[in-house]
Amino acid sequence: MAISKFTQVLLASALGLGLYVSPAVSQDKATIGIVAIDLQSSFFVRMQEAGDKAAADYGVATAWQSAEGSPEKQVSLIENFINQKVSAILIDPLDKNALVPVIKKAQDAGINVITMGNKIEGAGNYATLYPDYQNMSEVARALAHSIGGKGEVALLIGARGNYVSDTREKGFTDTLAKEFPDVKVVGIQPAGWDPSKAADIAQTWLTTYPDLKGLSCISDTMCLGANSVAETMGKSLKIAGYDGDAEMAPLMESGAMSLDVLTGAYRVGYWNVAVAARLSKSEELPRDLYMPTHFIATDASAAELEKAGLKLNYITPQKAQEVSVDYSSEFGPQQPTSAMSVEN
Repeated sequence: MAISKFTQVLLASALGLGLYVSPAVSQDKATIGIVAIDLQSSFFVRMQEAGDKAAADYGVATAWQSAEGSPEKQVSLIENFINQKVSAILIDPLDKNALVPVIKKAQDAGINVITMGNKIEGAGNYATLYPDYQNMSEVARALAHSIGGKGEVALLIGARGNYVSDTREKGFTDTLAKEFPDVKVVGIQPAGWDPSKAADIAQTWLTTYPDLKGLSCISDTMCLGANSVAETMGKSLKIAGYDGDAEMAPLMESGAMSLDVLTGAYRVGYWNVAVAARLSKSEELPRDLYMPTHFIATDASAAELEKAGLKLNYITPQKAQEVSVDYSSEFGPQQPTSAMSVEN
């Protein structure tokens, strides 16, 4: 019986095996080189699965490589793709400043570069972005309201210098500082999008701050790791996150999670490869593209937030699961170029 690439990679990760994806450039079709932060966590595994579906739909090839959390390795992999003369390069930047020279080198070689979720100034790249500041402001409000407007909370971020992580952190901290003076952020720490690291950090926080009431994450996989250790320690936390991972639905249904934001790993993977494929076919696209996102809440949580003064346009977890896998219809080659971006 055949198993999906998602299952294969998760099995490889569980067994401690590396997964090598050949970077060979196709001779008969445009090749998109993709440098991911990693290819082991569930978010990136799903990105890859849907990205390969986009490649099939658009008639291009993909070559996936993992930077394994290393900015230096990320630069080296981009250099390799430039030397292989790929048609376009997608990068999930670990350090936006460190990548400017190598992105310029790719541009000089006539290769379009798309930075995923990251706006890098002065390098001539395209950027696929989200309304992160505004969305994370609402996440902060939801978390604050869910703990009664007072108490200690903490935030797990990805990595310093990553645009998505930095922007989501700023939206969260700015909003709490301005609107919730009785909510104290006792910890902000990078976990590298790694649920096991997030669990370790959460264990330290829960020991150091026994009155910790709430936790937010700039990506859901870290919230899962943190919540698992909290449950093991017999602690109950209110959670608000970002990405709309399906695994968060039980936390939403239980009332532990007040709000999530759907980007969706599958949608992100498909959309980014679709953008790169269109550029490789010489379609004209804006330099900054924005993905449509959705707030996710149960009807009960939304009603509680509205009572506290926070009224949101939202979709339920069930509807979010439908939207998260409808990426071929949403961003496929049958759609006009204008479908690749919404106004920010």
